[in-house]
Amino acid sequence: MGAGRYWTLWDRFDVDMGEELSLQGLLDHFQNKYGLEITMISCGVSFLYSSFTSKDKLAQRMPMKLSEVAKMVGKMEFHDSQQYLVMEVCCNDESGDDVEVPYIRYRFRW
Repeated sequence: MGAGRYWTLWDRFDVDMGEELSLQGLLDHFQNKYGLEITMISCGVSFLYSSFTSKDKLAQRMPMKLSEVAKMVGKMEFHDSQQYLVMEVCCNDESGDDVEVPYIRYRFRW
């Protein structure tokens, strides 16, 4: 799964880059670090990104910080003490095959 990596039910991706990533930044991070193409991101009950989202919406969302996308799309509100978003993703490997991956714990505040 994803460049010879294997995950269990107990794993997660911890994404803490020391600064908040844009939606494009997260997609690039997964491609560069894990060799995975993210095809869908959900947070709570909302799809923050999917490969079939309209080009206009993608053009608007790609440069936005992930927390801003979650606020806009998911109508989420964050407590002052909240530092993380939990996101589920669907990914393809280098061969274009679907791979099962753990959830993402994304740090957006320090």
